[in-house]
Amino acid sequence: MTLKRPVNIVAVLALLLFLGCTLQRTPAVEVPAAEPKSIGEPVKPAWQQEWEKTLAAARREGNILVSSSAGPHQNEALREGLMRAYGLNIEFVVGTGAQRLQKLFSERRAGLYLVDIYLTAPNSFINELKPGGVLDPIKPRLVLPEVLDPNTWYGGKQIYVDSEGTHIVAMSYFPYADILVNTDLVRPNEIGTNKDLLSPKWKGKIVMTDPTGSGSGQRWFQMVSRSLGYDFMRDFVKQEPQLSRDYRQQVEWVARGKYAVHVGVYAASVGEFMDAGAPIKYVQATDVMYAGAGNPMGLVNRAPHPNAAKVFINWLLTKEGQSIYSKAYLMQSARVDVPTDYLPPEMVRRSGAAYLSMDAEEVLLERPSVQKEAEKIFGPLKK
Repeated sequence: MTLKRPVNIVAVLALLLFLGCTLQRTPAVEVPAAEPKSIGEPVKPAWQQEWEKTLAAARREGNILVSSSAGPHQNEALREGLMRAYGLNIEFVVGTGAQRLQKLFSERRAGLYLVDIYLTAPNSFINELKPGGVLDPIKPRLVLPEVLDPNTWYGGKQIYVDSEGTHIVAMSYFPYADILVNTDLVRPNEIGTNKDLLSPKWKGKIVMTDPTGSGSGQRWFQMVSRSLGYDFMRDFVKQEPQLSRDYRQQVEWVARGKYAVHVGVYAASVGEFMDAGAPIKYVQATDVMYAGAGNPMGLVNRAPHPNAAKVFINWLLTKEGQSIYSKAYLMQSARVDVPTDYLPPEMVRRSGAAYLSMDAEEVLLERPSVQKEAEKIFGPLKK
C-alpha cells in the first residue's frame, strides 16, 4: 500500500500540469477570432471606396492644370467651386485656341507633360487633339453615381463629341438661334423658319456672317444645308445678303435698322445691345433645329495630376459643378436638372424638340467640304 501512494501523486500532478497547459493555450487561439472588427459598421460601396482613395491621392498631388480659352470670370468660378467642394486648386493656361494648341504640342515634343484637362471648341478636339494622340478616355474615370445616372442627362445618356463616345464629353448642350431680327421691322412670327427668309420682302435687307470662313456663318450654312440642301442656299443668295466678318457691326446694323435680319449670329456680340434696350430679338427657326456642345472637356494623357484630374472631371459633371459652369458660361447644361432661369429662352432646349448635333465628329469632319461649297455659292457676293 505504501508503494502505490507516490505513484498516484505523480499521476495527479502530471494530469494537473497537462490540464493547466491546455487551459492557458486555449485563449491564445480563440481570442482573436472573438474580436469582430466590423460589427455594426456598414461596408462602403465600391464606388465610395474608390472615390475616397482618389480624393486622398488628389490632395497629395495638389494643384490641377486646366487649359481653357474662357475668360477670367468663368475660370475663377470653376476655381472657387472646386476649392469649396474638395479643397483642390486649379491653375489655368489661357489663350486663344491656336496659342494653346501650339504650346501644348511644343511642350510634349520637349518631353514636358504639364496639362491635365483641356477645355476648348469641338473642332479643335476633332481636328487637332484627337489625331494628335494626346487624349485619354474620360468615361472609365467617372465614379460618382449622379454622374453615371443616365436619367440626369439630355437624351438619357451623356453626350460625347467623339464617335467612340469615350474621350470628349459635352458639359453644355444648347440650341443655337442663328437668326436675329429688328422687331420694329419684322412683325412677330413673320420669320419663324429659314424658308421665311426667302420672302421677296427681305431681299437686300439681310446681313450675314461670311460663311466661306470658319465661324457662326459657316455653322448656319452647314446645318441648314444638311436639312434643306444646297438648292436652298442658292435661292438664299438671290436675296443678296450683305456678307461681313465684323460680328459686332452686324448686330449694330440690325439694332439701328439698317438691316432687318442678321443670319449667322455670334451670340457674344448681342448682349450689350439687348442690355441697352435695342429692338432686336433672336429667332430659333423651327424647320432646322440644332444644338451644340460649347466647350467640351478632354483628359490629356500622361497627366501629371491624374487623381486631381479625376476629381475635377467628376465634380464638374455633378449638378453642383454644372450649375456653376452653366451660369458662368451662360450655356445650358447637358444635364436636365440644372436651372435655366438666367438664360435667354431662345438658348434653352424646348421640351419634346429633336435637335441635330452640330458638334458630332462626323459633322465636324465635313467642314472642309462644306467650306468649299460655301465658297462656290457665296463667293460671287464677295467680288
